[in-house]
Amino acid sequence: MLTAFATGAALTMGSLQTGNVIPSPDDFRRQAIHKASGELEWPFVADSGTLMCIEILARPYVYFAPDDDEDRARVYNLDVDVLSMAMTNLGTTGVLLPYDEPQQLIKRIAPFVTMGQRLCNQQPGSDISGSEL
Repeated sequence: MLTAFATGAALTMGSLQTGNVIPSPDDFRRQAIHKASGELEWPFVADSGTLMCIEILARPYVYFAPDDDEDRARVYNLDVDVLSMAMTNLGTTGVLLPYDEPQQLIKRIAPFVTMGQRLCNQQPGSDISGSEL
C-alpha cells in the first residue's frame, strides 16, 4: 500500500509544473492602480497600490499591496467570496475602507478582482502600466 501511495505521489508531482504549486516572485503579474479623483467606490485605505495576480493550480489569485506600506507586510487577497477572503486575510487590517455590509464590499472590490484575474492572462513577470486592462 505504501508503494502505491509513493508511486501515485510521484506521478502526480511529475505531472505538475513546479511554478503552479510553489510560485516564485517572478510568477506574479503586476499593475499599478490609483484612486481616480471623485471615485466614490474605491475600496482601499491607500490611494494607490499594486494589483497582482498569480496562478496556483490553474486558479488565479488576486492581491492588492498598498503603496503606503514600506515592507509590503499588508498584501491583501481579494476575492468575491467574502468568507474565503476573510480567512485568507485573517489578522491583516487597515487595508480596506469600512463598509456597512458584505454586499457593499463585494460591489467595491469586484471590479478589482476582475481586473486582477485578467492580469493572469499576461505572461508571468509582466508589469502593466496605466489602465491597459
